[in-house]
Amino acid sequence: MNRENYQAEGQPERSGRRPRAHKKGRIRYSMKMLSLFLAILIVIAAVAGLVWVLSVLNDTPQIQARNIYDYIEKNTIIYDNTGSQLEVIGREENRIIVPLNRIPKTMQNAIVAVEDERFWGHSGLDYRRIAGSAWRNLTTDSRHGGSTITQQLAKNVYLTHDQTWSRKIQDAYYAIEIENQLSKEKILEAYLNTINLGGQNHGVEAASQAYFAKSVSELDLVESALIAGITRHPARYSPIRFIPAEDVTEEHIVYGDYQEYKIVFDERTVPRYRTVLGQMRRNNYISEEAYQQALAEGERLHERIDPVRYDSNEDSGQFAEFIRDEVVSAFVEQGSTIDEARQIVSTGGLRIYSTLDQEMQNVLEEEFENPDNFPPSLRDSDGNLLRDEFGNVQPQAAMIISNPYTGEIKALMGGRETTGSGTFNRAVGTGRPVGSSIKPLAAFIPALDNDHTVASVIDDLPVYFDFNNPGRRHPQNVGDTGYLGLINLREALTLSSNVSATKLLDELSPSVEGSIDVMREYLNAFGIEHHDYDYSTVLGSGSASPYTMNRAFNALANRGVYKELISFTHVTDASGNVLLDQRGKIGSGEGDRRVVDADVAYLITDMLQHAVTPANEGYGWQAAIHPENEGIPVAGKTGTSQEQRDAWFVGYTPYLSAATWMGYDRNESLGSSSVVSARLWSKVMGRIHDMEGYQNQEFPRPGNIIEVEVCRISGKLPTELCEQDPRGSQVITELFISGTEPTEDCDTHVSVQVNRNTGQAPRWFNLPFQLEERVYFVRPEPYDPQDHDGITPRDYQYQLPTD
Repeated sequence: MNRENYQAEGQPERSGRRPRAHKKGRIRYSMKMLSLFLAILIVIAAVAGLVWVLSVLNDTPQIQARNIYDYIEKNTIIYDNTGSQLEVIGREENRIIVPLNRIPKTMQNAIVAVEDERFWGHSGLDYRRIAGSAWRNLTTDSRHGGSTITQQLAKNVYLTHDQTWSRKIQDAYYAIEIENQLSKEKILEAYLNTINLGGQNHGVEAASQAYFAKSVSELDLVESALIAGITRHPARYSPIRFIPAEDVTEEHIVYGDYQEYKIVFDERTVPRYRTVLGQMRRNNYISEEAYQQALAEGERLHERIDPVRYDSNEDSGQFAEFIRDEVVSAFVEQGSTIDEARQIVSTGGLRIYSTLDQEMQNVLEEEFENPDNFPPSLRDSDGNLLRDEFGNVQPQAAMIISNPYTGEIKALMGGRETTGSGTFNRAVGTGRPVGSSIKPLAAFIPALDNDHTVASVIDDLPVYFDFNNPGRRHPQNVGDTGYLGLINLREALTLSSNVSATKLLDELSPSVEGSIDVMREYLNAFGIEHHDYDYSTVLGSGSASPYTMNRAFNALANRGVYKELISFTHVTDASGNVLLDQRGKIGSGEGDRRVVDADVAYLITDMLQHAVTPANEGYGWQAAIHPENEGIPVAGKTGTSQEQRDAWFVGYTPYLSAATWMGYDRNESLGSSSVVSARLWSKVMGRIHDMEGYQNQEFPRPGNIIEVEVCRISGKLPTELCEQDPRGSQVITELFISGTEPTEDCDTHVSVQVNRNTGQAPRWFNLPFQLEERVYFVRPEPYDPQDHDGITPRDYQYQLPTD
């Protein structure tokens, strides 16, 4: 039986569909298993994802959004005495916090329109935007973010800008937390104060100051839209960029210089500006008319830019550094540690209201930039300025200007041709030898305050105050002054006599130690402290800064009342709460102390005015700001240290005071005397007084000051002989504190009969016609040149002959 027949007879016939159905069943089974497997994987992945998300959230610190500004390092702003911004102190970011009510609605609307148009409706996350961004990212090569304003705020304040999933989870979580804790208005305010708007500018106020040189409260629609457009890509859409000077072409719109770069307009900001306007129109934040007008204005957008903040004033920056240090010290005095004080000043968003007068500062800077005002600078063979290892030109200089009646510092220069922060401020630094500028404080005021008068007479003769070498004449008068003979205190100060100043010091006490103690007491009262005190101190061997010398002389201008100098009036936090207040020190204020009687202060002022008056041939005559030192008089004192290493002028007018120093940082000889400092002082102060419109005014004379005629070389009431002095009448009118004027007649002048031919005493054989009466003077103590190497003082020929 064949196979076909066997099958047909022994078995029923099989259907031809059964094998196919079995195959499909297996496929369905496989699909079910695969689906189950995928479902399990999805569940596992979801659980794992949820666990991971929970893990990320578990590691995410809790926040208190109500204190959101505590998480932001805020820049401290220094203002000048008119309230204009002078300097910003901060870290890498320039940020100025402002409340929402100071930000125009157009600025708020522009940001919302271009950054998060559904901001007012969502609760922190915009799911519609997230989905749209995800779809565009999948279907195009571009990358679109779905972050809301709240999410970006969370990222700016609490997180980094890392592009990671964990960071995205955290900013979403923080966004929800912020929305739960803050109102929409507070969220928008915080965002507007934290967004990056190009360069170091964070927040709309900083950007407004940087690009338009005005506060955000003054911005219009055009300026608001421009700033709002920067947020998308700050490096690309900022309206300015910095390019090397050599790359500038005629097509560039140049605003100015910044270090080695040129500041130019960035055209890429224009299309972005138009995009912002379009978004504002689409969301009905502006009308069609306003939209069209703003579009047309976009063609002239470059004309709106005024990046003055980048034209950095590094000289006022040095003043700002000084103010910062002063504020830090004030916080330390209140109990803060030095680190805490520095932290709050650097990042606390303080508002420091300084005393600086920007117009006076500008004059000071201009004169310091003029090389003709200084001794010749060191140059190489090609005429280029040579700089030392610290980058400084030499010689250097410093000057400080203040109001002696309020203590307010008005202007300050700590060096010439100094750049950048952290440079040495010579106006307030460790100080240099002050030379003769110390004499009024160390000798003449103590003398006037202790039984001397302006008319008191000193015999300016060789002295021997080198206690280690008693045979050495010391000190000696400088230059061709020589020894001056009988002079009063006014002349001694005008001619800056070293001998007279030292003799005055020696007369303060019966002992050397006592005299030094009296000098120390007075100098300390004027705020001057040295490490060592001896007789050379009266000649200016000790060091002080222009700041210290200006403060000391202010007490003379202020009628004997010592005031501490102040560089700021008060300090507030960003909300206006006062943290430090020195306004009570202005005028007759806190901390003032009388160091010398007002009458004595006036006498020394008049003597210092005499020293500057050209007709009196004093060293300070070039400091006068008006001819013959009239109109607005200057009272002051020059100072030159040994070998002309330092040149000083410290002085004041009825309005302002100032101290000027010149010298080499390496303590080398200037080759010039103090006249260079006096001349610079005059130029600066003359310009400032003219600029301020100060009227002619004398120093106010106290009612207790009287005028009395006296003999110049005796200080006593004059006689007829005083008028007959062979040098001319020695009768002068001098100032006295009432009750200290002389009551005795001059006994220094004498009339004697001499041989008219020889000038010697008469001999027995002289006939009457050979004799005549001549007027001489008699020294308080006899002086014989033979005892002093033949040295004769200036008046020697007029003293009574000893033969």
